[in-house]
Amino acid sequence: MALIIVFGMLSIAATGGVYYSTGLYQQWYWFWVIPLLLYGFFVLCFGIWLTFLSVAGLFVSSDEDKVYKPSPFAQWIVRHTARVILLLLHTRVHRGGFGKIPAGKPVMLINNHLSVFDEFAIAAYFKGPIVFITKPENFSIPIGGPWMRFAGYLPLKQKDMASGAEVIHTAAKYIKEKHINVCVAPEGTRNKTFPDPVLLPFHGGTFRMAQESGAPIVVMAIQNTNCIFKRFPRHFTHIYLDIVGVLEEEQYASLSSREIADKTRSMMEQRFERKNARFYHVKPKEKSEESDKEDK
Repeated sequence: MALIIVFGMLSIAATGGVYYSTGLYQQWYWFWVIPLLLYGFFVLCFGIWLTFLSVAGLFVSSDEDKVYKPSPFAQWIVRHTARVILLLLHTRVHRGGFGKIPAGKPVMLINNHLSVFDEFAIAAYFKGPIVFITKPENFSIPIGGPWMRFAGYLPLKQKDMASGAEVIHTAAKYIKEKHINVCVAPEGTRNKTFPDPVLLPFHGGTFRMAQESGAPIVVMAIQNTNCIFKRFPRHFTHIYLDIVGVLEEEQYASLSSREIADKTRSMMEQRFERKNARFYHVKPKEKSEESDKEDK
């Protein structure tokens, strides 16, 4: 929110200066240029900000073997930049169930994976320091890649069991020793065929992070991040971040990682079943005959 406020104030000041210095205020019919100037100056401010990030990012090592320790400064940069991007892309983020998150405890946060904007939304609106486990290719994204690396994000190579075990172990240490939240998508990859199925299979090995750290597992269901580009710029996109449940250590201690994966996946599926209408391009399932009789 900090960057949005700063950019907003600068935009208002610049718009006022242009509007009065050019004498547009003398004719009432020029009033329509005010919102255009505000938006234009806001985008200009963000463009200057991205230029700064691009230059500063050059000092971040691109060595694939180098893993940065989580940086609060870099995470602040990522959080507030993500908020500006989501605003400019005409999104509105709705949070539900965040009160279920255990206070004062670092957690393992899991979510379904629909789009690159999943991480944007979580980074922007999840309270507290958070590190993401992400694919190494994301570190090559212009401007954003170096800052994700600097923020301490952990690269996980798909189908590399040795690397995956090491990353999970490092993430568990972050939770247990550094008291930092760690987020990972147990599906392992983006669900490109959504909504058929709504969820891909969960990788059981992901949950060894919780077993090793003893952290609560917070289950988040994300909706509509995959619709942003389809709806922009004509429509706003409503994104939903819903905490559907929390598993404390005593609730999963006796379970295998595979059983934890199945349990958390079921929690997400039940949420999507109830909130199907929130998806833009998925029609709510018709009521069964039995439920129709009950309604009558």
